[in-house]
Amino acid sequence: MTFSNVTVAVAKGRILEGTRALWVQRGLTWPVDAESRKLWFSPNALRPGMLIARARDIPTLVAMGIADLGVVGLDVLEEHPNSQILQVADLKFGACRIVLAGRERQWPAGPTRIATKYQRIAQAYFSLHHHPVELVPLSGSLELAPVIGLAPYIVDIVDTGNTLRQHQLVEIATVMESSARLIANPSHWRTKPSLEAVRQILTA
Repeated sequence: MTFSNVTVAVAKGRILEGTRALWVQRGLTWPVDAESRKLWFSPNALRPGMLIARARDIPTLVAMGIADLGVVGLDVLEEHPNSQILQVADLKFGACRIVLAGRERQWPAGPTRIATKYQRIAQAYFSLHHHPVELVPLSGSLELAPVIGLAPYIVDIVDTGNTLRQHQLVEIATVMESSARLIANPSHWRTKPSLEAVRQILTA
């Protein structure tokens, strides 16, 4: 099996690190030099090509056929849905949670202001619980919102929870759980058998 016609787009950050560990474990040569700033590595017979991009851009790159496959967190797929991609596997790494957190371990009472960068996920969750909310969009430093009085609660992604604890915040509820997912361009998935081979290698 040759991989010379396969390109995988991988999200920067924790997903990239998890992909590296899985890639090497499965016997594939990891193309990324730790000292390099390169974002594109062409494919060869022994391994797929790789594109490294921001998480939000991975579904777009796959949907438009720039990459055949993508590795990105489920939280990104839920917050920025794209009907032009296929989700083909849970890669079982990069586990994290999106949580509701605040200064006290209690469910919000009455209409609530919540700071988050996961507006779609948060709105769906509170609609399910029939709880009225005012969402304050922030792109980062969400832990500051309760501290400075911007919003008493946040909905944010956590791994260990250390950052929440450092800001005297506690988890109140888990909104959703996330892990790394392998996604595919539907047309390429149907016409390139090598994509299924990559899926089998990464999920073996």
